[in-house]
Amino acid sequence: MAEAMAEEKHQPRTLKVVGRAAINTTPDVCYMCFSVETENKNASRAYHENNRKMNEIIEKITGQGIPDKDVKTANFSIFPSYKTAGSSTRQVIEAYRIFHYLYVAVEDLDKVSVCLDAAVAAGATGIHSINYTLKNPAKYTEDARLKALLDAKTRAEKTAAALGFKLGVPLSISDSESGQQLYRAAPVQASLAEADTYASGKQANLQPDEAA
Repeated sequence: MAEAMAEEKHQPRTLKVVGRAAINTTPDVCYMCFSVETENKNASRAYHENNRKMNEIIEKITGQGIPDKDVKTANFSIFPSYKTAGSSTRQVIEAYRIFHYLYVAVEDLDKVSVCLDAAVAAGATGIHSINYTLKNPAKYTEDARLKALLDAKTRAEKTAAALGFKLGVPLSISDSESGQQLYRAAPVQASLAEADTYASGKQANLQPDEAA
């Protein structure tokens, strides 16, 4: 019994606190994804038509001063679509569909709306994402981590003072991140085929928020 009581006596008293910190900053890059879909009974014709439209989109976007290195193919696929032959259950190829996805990084945020308009006018049939974020979030993460540690220390000192005891060295420290916040414009998917009807209208009004 005496040995058990001695062990209990030497158990260290602990205090657990959670420090939090957030850094707000303005996004400095926008990642956009466009696509071109073409369909034709002839696979070669579908391919060349898709290639022509995509080249026009790339030319329009790079013409806005976007470097070639920031314009990349995200995905390319070709597959047949089928239909039932007559009254039988046999499936035959009706046409070939081609999808080409283009990934664009725009660092000059004033050109986001311009690039969007240029891509649609050049033949983009889909706009799948417009994400405002940071090129190098690591430097902000380090600042937030230091502030969180100082916040935890302050909380621990105040709690210890209120309870009437002093703090020793930390026994353990855990680190976690809530994740980088991305800001996405509302999806634009429908009615792109009618975009030429509004070619003389205003550009899309896209404004980045702060990222935390």
